[in-house]
Amino acid sequence: MPHSITKAKRKSISPIIATLILIVITVVAGIALYGFVSRYMSTLSSSSSAPPPDVIINSAAYSSNGNITLVVTNEGSTQVTFTSATLYSENGAPAGVTLEAPYPENIGPNSQVAITIKPSSSIPSGNYYVTLATSTGYSVASPTFYV
Repeated sequence: MPHSITKAKRKSISPIIATLILIVITVVAGIALYGFVSRYMSTLSSSSSAPPPDVIINSAAYSSNGNITLVVTNEGSTQVTFTSATLYSENGAPAGVTLEAPYPENIGPNSQVAITIKPSSSIPSGNYYVTLATSTGYSVASPTFYV
């Protein structure tokens, strides 16, 4: 008995439909990429047109009298004005302690200053860091210190 080979009938989509589906997928992917990039770029831009300050917080220390001392260097050619300080725990969560300092604190170009910050209440033991906000909308983070 001879074997008969039969071809199974398979349905497929036409080349025109396949091309349209590929075009739709490409357009949707392009729109999604545009949305992601535009949101990402908007988070990078500051509310100010000023360039970011060339400032480094060289050291941060917690003293026995409860104050935090930051040694800050302005390596730029323009004065930098700090308007506030915020204390964060090591994991990045705000510590919930108000920091008091003589604001605004101005640092001249190519100079170094020590800023003493007094917490409004006691700080529990742990690792922390401080961010200083500038008048141009940028912030600078200190090294981690132990309380």
